[in-house]
Amino acid sequence: MQAVISIIIAVILIALTTSIRMALTPYLGGLSPFMLYVVGVLVAGLVNGSFCGLLVMLGGGMLGFQLFLSPDGVAERGSILALMLFWGVSAPVLATASELRSQLRDAMNRLSAAIDRKGQDRLRS
Repeated sequence: MQAVISIIIAVILIALTTSIRMALTPYLGGLSPFMLYVVGVLVAGLVNGSFCGLLVMLGGGMLGFQLFLSPDGVAERGSILALMLFWGVSAPVLATASELRSQLRDAMNRLSAAIDRKGQDRLRS
């Protein structure tokens, strides 16, 4: 079930990011075709973990490549390198987001346990 949720969230993030990037195309042209997808990878990693972030990274990269760097089916010069750089930048962003998510979960569990202990101490008093 978690995999299905990750896929749904990834599809939503890719669609939202692509829509925003398409709206900016008149202003940006071919510049920074993947920049907003990095934000999608970050959000996916924070909200739903590594698998979701990986889906956004791969799916957003392929869709962004197709729509913004090879719209006529012919890859522009340097576009493969741009895609590889996007994946290279997104991977550590995803790793950082996943680690932050894990740390936040651990901190919330410790806080919850401390609150429970304090509540039990008050009941005993």
